[in-house]
Amino acid sequence: MNRNGPKTTNDKSNMITRNIHRLTTMAGLLAIAYVAMAQGENMETIADSHHLAAYAVAGLLIGVFTMIFSNRIFYYREKEVTGEARQVITQLGLVMDANKTEVWTMDPVKRLFTLYGNEGEQTKVLTPMEMAQHYDLEDFSRMRELILAIHQRRVESGEMTIRGRADDDGQRTYEVKISVLHYDKEGLPKTIIGIQTDTTDDHERREKARRLAMRYQTVFNSSLVDMIFYDKNGMLTDINDTACETFGIVNKEALLARKVRITDIPSYRNINTDTLDIIRISSITDIDRAKQTDERIPEVKVGGKFYYEATVSSVRDEDGTFMGVIAAGRNITEMVREHHRQRANAQLLRKRNQEIQTYIDNINYTLRVSGVRLINYHPETHEMEISSDLNRAEYRLQQIRCVSLIDPEDRRRARGLFLRMDRRREGAFTETIRTRFRDEEGKAVYLTFSVVPVTDKEGQISHYFGMARNDTEMHYTEMRLREETEKAQETEELKNKFLQNMSYEIRTPLNAVLGFAELFNAPHDEEDEPVFAEEIKRNTGDLLALVNDILFMSRLDAGMVEMNYQETDFAAMFDGYCYMGWSTLTPGVMVNVENPYSRLVIVIDGQQLGEVIQKLCAYAAHQTKEGYIRTKYEYRHGELSIAIEDTGAGYTKEALAHVFDRFARGEDNSRYGTGLDLPIIKELITQMGGSIEIQSEWGKGSTVYVIIPCEMKEMEKRKEEGGIL
Repeated sequence: MNRNGPKTTNDKSNMITRNIHRLTTMAGLLAIAYVAMAQGENMETIADSHHLAAYAVAGLLIGVFTMIFSNRIFYYREKEVTGEARQVITQLGLVMDANKTEVWTMDPVKRLFTLYGNEGEQTKVLTPMEMAQHYDLEDFSRMRELILAIHQRRVESGEMTIRGRADDDGQRTYEVKISVLHYDKEGLPKTIIGIQTDTTDDHERREKARRLAMRYQTVFNSSLVDMIFYDKNGMLTDINDTACETFGIVNKEALLARKVRITDIPSYRNINTDTLDIIRISSITDIDRAKQTDERIPEVKVGGKFYYEATVSSVRDEDGTFMGVIAAGRNITEMVREHHRQRANAQLLRKRNQEIQTYIDNINYTLRVSGVRLINYHPETHEMEISSDLNRAEYRLQQIRCVSLIDPEDRRRARGLFLRMDRRREGAFTETIRTRFRDEEGKAVYLTFSVVPVTDKEGQISHYFGMARNDTEMHYTEMRLREETEKAQETEELKNKFLQNMSYEIRTPLNAVLGFAELFNAPHDEEDEPVFAEEIKRNTGDLLALVNDILFMSRLDAGMVEMNYQETDFAAMFDGYCYMGWSTLTPGVMVNVENPYSRLVIVIDGQQLGEVIQKLCAYAAHQTKEGYIRTKYEYRHGELSIAIEDTGAGYTKEALAHVFDRFARGEDNSRYGTGLDLPIIKELITQMGGSIEIQSEWGKGSTVYVIIPCEMKEMEKRKEEGGIL
């Protein structure tokens, strides 16, 4: 103790006791001195009776004085001690309140519990039954057994955890320390003290931590995923059975004893634990190759390509202190392989579905393009389904409606077919029926039905399936074939007639040549010889032209005339060929050439097309004796259109129908040229891929339209007046 520091309570008490002793001694001496003075300081008579009375009075006075003095001394001493005790009790109360501590005592004899407040004052006196109301009955019974054991001196003290009675705030938990406070004269416990601390929060925290630890351990060990824990130094400290099974680890303790680091794992070697929060890792590892190059974990028994995914996260306490790393993962090798198999199967299935769908689409396309429709006829409902799509029925028609759509001439046959199906007759059948429908050209539509019966599991006919094919074109083609056959026969007759005509046409000029040649040998005037020579020359020219046209026509018929397509400026050649055809034009007939282009380069056979234009212009000049002839052309959308209009004699309808026939003659039994000019023109245009058409009216003239497909390379139109193109 520091000499200059404050004195303790014991030091103060000792000092007061010494002062009392000193004062008592001084009081005795004063009393003796007083008696001596009273007797005249005669020491010999100090012990007589008178003196004894004086001594008694003096002693009484001294005692009274001592009592009064001591009383005051003890008063101040008690006050000081009480103040210090009250201060200590206050401090103890604060500590008890802060620690949620309560104190009670128990008198084993009276069987009463006394509760004390934080100031040390008594608050309640309770019987055991009343005391039990504050605790769980089972725990209170255990506390009474402990108190009994202490009272019987079987134990000196004891500690236990008891539960309070549940209330609105829930159940409280207390840590109780029970010991002896006072002993009686016989050494038996007189007062038993209990100090109970409310440990509900601590208990809940411990219980929560315990449950959390149990749950963590349970989850860690029984988890269906791999759980691996590394401490703050990156050392492997725990691994669950699932992970051991995943990696083929037989000796778990040996693995943990090797102090494997997290960086020994190939997928985790780049992980920085200082900055780690949570990451997800997917890895593909060739275990066999990894073992060959870096064998750090020999306990791993798996091999081959290993697919693995894991979630790696740091573990921190409530203060954020890094505790370690936990990895939760799973082996997804089989899942990946199954995914690959499923994807391959899915691709194969998609391919097969696409093939099937393509097959169906092709069938549907064929059905749409070919005009074929699928039909299903159900005898029990008398209903026919019609479809051009395998996936759905487009129409459902009752039998009576189907019959109403058939041409009246074929309805009797149709009813017979329906009756056959209603009676479920066996055998397939094919019939062509004329309907009341009309195509775009207004022709009656013919449908050919090919039907077969469909049986069920019992072999009974359930319905009829078939196809309805639009055979309109085929029907009319057959009709045209019959017509063409008849026409071919007519053509054969025409051919024979042509040969006859050709022989006639050849013989006519040849006979003229021979006849006039013979006149030179017969008697004649010399003046007639020039006439004979001119006739021979003219008929020879006609014969030569006829032979050339026949030969050229034969080459056209045989396909031996080759077209020489090349880039040609048609605008530059059109006028020349027109005027060449008008070389024999009748005087007075006006001609007009409309050429809207200054340059038009197209890919054509310029020579053959020019020959066609020249012949058509010559033919128009032959037909026209008065009025005008006008020619024009225009290029539009890949086609060259040429028109030659005249005001000549024209044609009747009957003559116009045979205008392109070989050796055809007009109304007056006359013909132009060799009779093969127009047939040659038409055949040339046809072999160029074009078309020719003549519109004519008898006595009013004709207009010839020629259309030739071609490719345009350059085009420049003429500028009209006013700058308008």
